[in-house]
Amino acid sequence: MSYIGKKEIFTIALGSVIGWGAFVLPGNIFLPDYGILNTLIGFMIAIGMLVFIEKSYTKVMAKVPKAGGEYSFSTELLGRKSGFITGWGLLLAYISIIPLNATAVPMVLDAVFPMYSRGLLLYSVMDYPVYLNDILVSLGIIALFTVINIKGIKGALSAQNYLVFALLGSLFLIVAMVLFGLGETEQTNLDSNWGTLDTSSVIRIIAFAPWAFIGFDAVAQLSGDHKVSPKTVSRMTMLAIIFGAIIYNILNFVTAVGVNQSQLMDSSWATGQAVKTLVGDGMFYFLAIAMFGAVVSGLNGFFISSSRLVTTMSNDFDIGFKVKGVLGEGVFIPTWVMLFIGICSMIVPFFGRTALLWFVDLSSVGASVAYFMTCLCAYKIATNNKDLIISTVGMIVSLSFLVFLLTPIFDSNISLPSYYSLLFWVIFGVVIYMYTNRRQQRSRKLTSL
Repeated sequence: MSYIGKKEIFTIALGSVIGWGAFVLPGNIFLPDYGILNTLIGFMIAIGMLVFIEKSYTKVMAKVPKAGGEYSFSTELLGRKSGFITGWGLLLAYISIIPLNATAVPMVLDAVFPMYSRGLLLYSVMDYPVYLNDILVSLGIIALFTVINIKGIKGALSAQNYLVFALLGSLFLIVAMVLFGLGETEQTNLDSNWGTLDTSSVIRIIAFAPWAFIGFDAVAQLSGDHKVSPKTVSRMTMLAIIFGAIIYNILNFVTAVGVNQSQLMDSSWATGQAVKTLVGDGMFYFLAIAMFGAVVSGLNGFFISSSRLVTTMSNDFDIGFKVKGVLGEGVFIPTWVMLFIGICSMIVPFFGRTALLWFVDLSSVGASVAYFMTCLCAYKIATNNKDLIISTVGMIVSLSFLVFLLTPIFDSNISLPSYYSLLFWVIFGVVIYMYTNRRQQRSRKLTSL
């Protein structure tokens, strides 16, 4: 029996797309730096660009219906080395986002519950204080979803469905009440946050798209776990992308009408303050439910995706052991894979959220590499001009993301610590690839004797 249907594909994709950023970035970056206008235009253009990438994914998933997603696509259609490059970049993106969402849970608790104590100040990283209780909560959330995924895909999918629909229901209620209560003050706030059209600001929002929408490709990791048709998968995935963009901009709008431009910098959580101002403390708790659903569904979605990716790569490169584990929909996931993902994710919260912002940059780069390789695969298997054009545009879009992120041309490039971290990941990947290759070559020689 398959537990993965249209609903699960939608909730995995949307839950992975929407995380802490949709609730925090309106007050921290979108409104003070770009305004409503540039943010909205940037997202609209990004959706148009992502259509070509998503269509390429659909074509390749139909050709290579295997767990492992982009890694399996590239390995089968482009070769082992290309597959490793794709998988290694995607692994960086996925494992970065799990702790990023986990460390947002203490933020929710601190903003919503006055009695929550961050605990003992342990140390600071790049001037960001790291507290004991924040670390313990983050580790506890990661441990919880490690256990849920070890138990099997059915429980993980049920949790995903509940979390995503709690997110959607809470946001619908909040937005409905906000729209009914708009007046002159709200219009004044909106005008102060509107902004003026600026090309460089729009480009920065577009450069943000690989990180904002990285979750849509999570369904590719489940290609071997379900029997849903590629066209249906494509519709559900595109729906998740559109819903994701709407949620980002709705929360941006709510923040803009509730807090004026001069108040943004004085607010620790502008979106939360806006909801309190507009519809009262009671609805603020619904915002907390929505944010908790977004954060935890993102963590769970990427946990599910990462487990498929790591399992497929470890099988191909003969890493790890397969004595114990859980059976997905035809995919055996060793327990050590879940423990590996959980332990790696538990390391990151000790560096504080300032350091975690470097991982936002890294996940964008990793996702863009995976997008490009998948579009290249789609180009290779294209059988008509339409598919050739779609895959070619997809490759150009993916390369443009990398140009935005890795070069200073448009002033949207990643930070210097992110460059160093990326360099370390590349070198580490080369070492891992060379080691596993040599080990497999020695093993083949011994087998042939």
